[in-house]
Amino acid sequence: MNGEVGKYTMTNVPGCERISRDCIAMRVRVLNRVVTKVYDDCLRRHGLRATQMNILVAVSLMKTASPSELERRLCLDKSTVSRNVDRIQRRGWVEFVPGKDGRSHHLQLTALGAKLLTKAGPTWQEAQEKAVSLLGNDGVAALARIDAALGARKI
Repeated sequence: MNGEVGKYTMTNVPGCERISRDCIAMRVRVLNRVVTKVYDDCLRRHGLRATQMNILVAVSLMKTASPSELERRLCLDKSTVSRNVDRIQRRGWVEFVPGKDGRSHHLQLTALGAKLLTKAGPTWQEAQEKAVSLLGNDGVAALARIDAALGARKI
């Protein structure tokens, strides 16, 4: 057996302390999960998750949207859009309609989806207030500055 095997344990691998303390990607991902949980917990009473709400809002604002447009505008991967669109379509909140070219299909909000968004609005506001409380006004302002600096995508 080589003398190098077992040299490092989980507590003394070089660089791990610094990575766990300073890694921006890790911190942003944890923050994302914490904030998303706030919204998911509130929206659950409507049978919604935050990602589904975001897709419904985007489709509502865009009038019709292809899945690839949703991926691009919401910065979601194809499987996330596909999985969530399938779920919200089965619930009758969106429907596919033929695109202008006759070959593509676009999503549009149904009357049931519009009613859900109206009903979920106050619940979203509750989640928003909890997120602001969690992040603080300075944290929310910092997010807005970062978003603007990155060239925030408009839906």
